[in-house]
Amino acid sequence: MRALLILLSLVSLARADLDLKPLETWIGKQKNLQSLDTEFVQERKLPSLKKPVATPGRMRMVRPGKLCWELGDPVKTLAVSDGTTMTLLDVAKKRGMKVDRDSPEARQFTLLSEEAFRDLAGFQETFELVESRMTGTIYQLTVRPKDKSMRKHVSWMFLDIDTRTQELRALDLELDDKSRIRTVFSNSKINAKVDPAIFTPDTTGYLMK
Repeated sequence: MRALLILLSLVSLARADLDLKPLETWIGKQKNLQSLDTEFVQERKLPSLKKPVATPGRMRMVRPGKLCWELGDPVKTLAVSDGTTMTLLDVAKKRGMKVDRDSPEARQFTLLSEEAFRDLAGFQETFELVESRMTGTIYQLTVRPKDKSMRKHVSWMFLDIDTRTQELRALDLELDDKSRIRTVFSNSKINAKVDPAIFTPDTTGYLMK
């Protein structure tokens, strides 16, 4: 019991020492973000693998809620939200499924397009802030979803924010199976014109659930 009380005290102290200024500044910039076109490299770490698997990709987003997430070159996995429904496609196997955009499966992809990133209050309502630190010019923040259904899929979330450019450099998700997905972004184009047709994927020839 004493050890538990000490642990809880340390956690409370860490939260009290959170530096929220870099987070608030970064979120403040999100108010003017209407669209985003960015490349990324995704690293997936599995307990059964000695080395992470790295895969290139591209993400395009238009607020509110529209997103096109392409993984692989050529594309092997595609996740597309039209603002209401998320379509998940395995391009190689020609299989797919549609889920509600508010489902935990969809929110793993749409986290960056949600209202939680509109202001600090909304962010704190959505995420439990656990720890922050500075590594050079990178502000690193550890959070966890407050929504119980979401937490069953995403246990922890780690953000790397460049305080010089106020851009998100990396997003790290720890999933319920203890696997970890780290997405490192580059060549980001903010408020670039995005073709609306990409948010309506062609599922001809796919076996859909």
